[in-house]
Amino acid sequence: MNDLVIVGAGGFGREMYHWARAAIAADQFKVKGFLSSSRDDLEGFAIDAPVLGDPEDYQPLPGERYLFAIGRIEVKRRIIETLRKKGAQFLSLIHPSAIVAQTAQIGEGVVICPFVTVSDHVKLDEFTMLNFYSSCGHDAHVGPYSILSPYATLNGFATIEHEVFLGTHATVTPSQRVGHHSKVSANSVVTHDVRPYTLVYGVPGRHQKLMQQRDDG
Repeated sequence: MNDLVIVGAGGFGREMYHWARAAIAADQFKVKGFLSSSRDDLEGFAIDAPVLGDPEDYQPLPGERYLFAIGRIEVKRRIIETLRKKGAQFLSLIHPSAIVAQTAQIGEGVVICPFVTVSDHVKLDEFTMLNFYSSCGHDAHVGPYSILSPYATLNGFATIEHEVFLGTHATVTPSQRVGHHSKVSANSVVTHDVRPYTLVYGVPGRHQKLMQQRDDG
């Protein structure tokens, strides 16, 4: 049996705790604890696992495996890369209520939450997260570290590049591409290709340039 460590102890981390217990056999992994910058995150909640330390400082141990549960896309890549350089090995999680086609490609560290649909020949790159009831139509592609909020939808052949955030009920119409580091706000619809570092809002979606906060590297 390996130890399972959840990176993040906020609301998403607490959800991940319950999903992991539903999705992963108890004889394979035991939840050892959480990584968080705040030792108080779990106070007042019925979680039978401690905060082990800050994810930036924690030293992974042999036999530990990790699930990433921080929804802030701007810090996601940094923390994951810090832990991987120390040897951390991440698992992917697919909740048993999700529908995932056998032809789908699922990368390392992907999280597929309850009631998600991943259709034929979808590609989910590493560390993408699909929240409640989000969906990817046939041949869609989700780039690394990207997040689909609840009910967000990629239609057939749609692509979002790395570190893209789709808000609740956001929709990317068929064959459209959303450039890296872009954000599509809640209830908005992408009807044309989107350049990198762009905010899309409204129906049909209007485009506004975002400030580049760091290098892509």
